[in-house]
Amino acid sequence: MLDPINLTVASMQIDMRRMDVIANNAANALTPGFKREILAVTGGLGLTGSKTDVTAQQAGAQLPSITTDQSPGTPRKTSTPLDIAILGEGYMEVQTDQGLAYTRHGALRLDERGRLVTHAGHPVFGQTGEITISNPTPIIEQDGTVIDRGNTVGKIKIVTFERTEQLLSAGNGLLVPRDGTTANETSRPRILQGHLEGSNVDSAREMITLLQTFRHFESSHRSLQAYDEVRDKTFRNLGQF
Repeated sequence: MLDPINLTVASMQIDMRRMDVIANNAANALTPGFKREILAVTGGLGLTGSKTDVTAQQAGAQLPSITTDQSPGTPRKTSTPLDIAILGEGYMEVQTDQGLAYTRHGALRLDERGRLVTHAGHPVFGQTGEITISNPTPIIEQDGTVIDRGNTVGKIKIVTFERTEQLLSAGNGLLVPRDGTTANETSRPRILQGHLEGSNVDSAREMITLLQTFRHFESSHRSLQAYDEVRDKTFRNLGQF
């Protein structure tokens, strides 16, 4: 039999984790290309415990995990030549210190070597490698072709994944695939120059969810206090016999 205290504590742990996720979503509502994160709990409550507590496995549950809502945000016009928005599915492939990563954050710039890089300085890959530009106002066509002073210098590589739920957030707008997940280059990318994709966070919805979660947390806390008081009273009454 599962201990009601353990179940209530587990519920409160999930609520606290969910509030952290919601707060992060709200903080990134204006971050270009940011994808809303969702706390997923499958198989019942995700319990964590000590040797005397009921564990998640005993309860038939899995620990809460974070998934990413990959639905696109709305493009916003900036008129900045190095800003791009990916229309529809797809991600840019970039090089980080930890290896390849993927992003839809299209606020690009040139580094000191003239390479096309992300806002965080990660080189953006074209079909043949890094893209070098001598002019900060290139033409970027809808298929990703980059034209610098009348010359084609590369084509931004846009890839897709069969299962976007296999992408894990690496922070700073980056996503990394789980082991065994393969990136497939799309043959018909759609890129909009001079625009940035907005986040897909609905601030009003996040605030409503935050309030609902907080109220549930408070209710669980009151239940825990009431159960604790009843148990203490029972023990005191038993001590009188």
